[in-house]
Formats: sequence, C-alpha cells, structure tokens
Amino acid sequence: MFKVIEKRLLAPDIWMMNVEAPRVARSAQPGQFVIVRVCEKGERVPLTIADYDREKGTVMMVVQAVGSSTKKMVAIEEGGSLPDLAGPLGQPSEFVKEDVGKLKEKQILFIAGGVGAAPVYPQVKWLHEHGVGADVIVGARSADFVLMEEELGKVARNLYIATDGGMAGFHGNVTAMLKELVENRGEKYDEVITIGPMVMMKFVALATKGNGITTVASLNT
Repeated sequence: MFKVIEKRLLAPDIWMMNVEAPRVARSAQPGQFVIVRVCEKGERVPLTIADYDREKGTVMMVVQAVGSSTKKMVAIEEGGSLPDLAGPLGQPSEFVKEDVGKLKEKQILFIAGGVGAAPVYPQVKWLHEHGVGADVIVGARSADFVLMEEELGKVARNLYIATDGGMAGFHGNVTAMLKELVENRGEKYDEVITIGPMVMMKFVALATKGNGITTVASLNT
C-alpha cells in the first residue's frame, strides 16, 4: 500500500497527489513514470513522476480525472492509500546522461501545454540543481488551467505564461510566445523540449524547424 500524504487541486479536475513510495523515490529520474492501479482488477494507469524526494521517500503525480479509474484515484483522501504503484519505468530524459559542462553551454527552452507542465517540472528542476539554466513556456486555455507556475518559477531561468484569452501572461498560444521570444526579443535557443497535446507539439516542431532549432517532442501518449 502507498499512503497518500498530500492531495491538492491544481485546476478543474486536475489533482496533485504526493505518495509514500521510498523505493521508487530512491531511483527515479526526470522523464520516468509509474503505473498505478486503484484496485486489484483496475485499469493500469501510467502517470508521469512530476517530482520525487529521496529523503522523504515520496513521489508526486499529477492526475487528470477523465475516466472511471482516475476519478476513483483522486477520490482517495490524504491518509488513504493506493494499492498498487510500480516504477520507476521508462527511460530518463536524454540530458541526464550528457556532460553537465556541455549542457551549461546550451540555451534550452521547454514548452509545456496543459498537464505537460507536470513532466516538464522534474526536468527543469534537475537542470537547475546541476547549475544549468532553462527557460520555460507554459501554455493553457485560461488562467485557471495554468499548472505548476509557482514550482516552475523557482527553478526556471525565465518562466513565460501564455493563455489563449490573455487572462494570464502572454495573450496567445505557445507557438506565438516562442515567435515573440525568438523574433522580437532576440532570444536564441539551441534546443527545445516540448510536452503537451499532439497538435501543440506539431506546431511547435514546425515553428522550431523554421528557425533551425533542434527539438524533442514527447510521444508518450
């Protein structure tokens, strides 16, 4: 059993859950995920490891309640437990294996859309802890759906918020924000890492291709 020690609503139907999982926390790396089941015959739900604390033995997940399994998951209150949590699974982010000195020479930009902010955060945090600065764009359809702004603000070199209606931050989508940074503000990037809805990543890749910027997109759907 994996005890839920913290649960917080981040946005409508999107919850943060911090769970005691010492073995997972000890070996987790940015870019990896866990698989969770809410009951013995329940669906196997893959969730990004949004953060981990090796000393406390905790793992943080961001859960969007969209189906029966995730709705049951977020119904578990603090002090309750998840019966099954397996991980860490998957390959860590590629830069974990790179030379830190070479990483420090790069200008890196992360572009997150919606719940994509959850997998972006541990990557930017890892870079920050190793002395590597990275800029971040977080896009959302409105201010209510901007995720992990406070957490990312502590580890990003520069954090840019973009909302469709302009209620928070830049008025426009993430590709418009990227264009603003590169074409109007003179920012130069060697690499872009984008995580979010497929259509968003498609247009990010088209925009970065036009500017000759190496781009990594997340295809973990």
